[in-house]
Amino acid sequence: MRFISLFLAAFLAAGWALAGDMKIATVDLQKLFKDYPGTQKAEGKLKDIEKKKIKELTPMEDELKDLQNELQNNSSVLSKKEKQQKKELFGLKMDEYTKAKSQMQMDLQSKETDMTQTVLGEIKGIIAGVAKDKGYDLVLDSEKTAYVKGGSDLTDDVEKTSQFKASSDSSDSK
Repeated sequence: MRFISLFLAAFLAAGWALAGDMKIATVDLQKLFKDYPGTQKAEGKLKDIEKKKIKELTPMEDELKDLQNELQNNSSVLSKKEKQQKKELFGLKMDEYTKAKSQMQMDLQSKETDMTQTVLGEIKGIIAGVAKDKGYDLVLDSEKTAYVKGGSDLTDDVEKTSQFKASSDSSDSK
């Protein structure tokens, strides 16, 4: 589906270019994303969130270790019934831990996706401003573009803007 969308966009761009003088440019969106100060801020926030979430799991991990040690070290003094109860408790606690860890990973993945989309939106806004200032009609991601006749690369121009160098505060608020 994505290929069809890209193909249609390229086809429409070619049609527009044939219809008149159209100025086309490219940018290395991957490089811009990597170099953008907002990306580093978002990555830092994500790491902080991850540390906090991991810290929240520590009591559960400690409880599991204690139960496991109790089962291993006191196995000879526990009755069959007590051993079975401890094993069942360990199994329940392990299930809780596994679910909590899985939920944490899904939450982190969702947060990363949100932050990535926010940063990309900021970068695309800067790209649009540079393109308008320089009179370009269409800007394509160079990685997804095989060939552009007479197109210019705006990557360096985007990185030189003041908005790019001092990324917007919108990534701070998320």
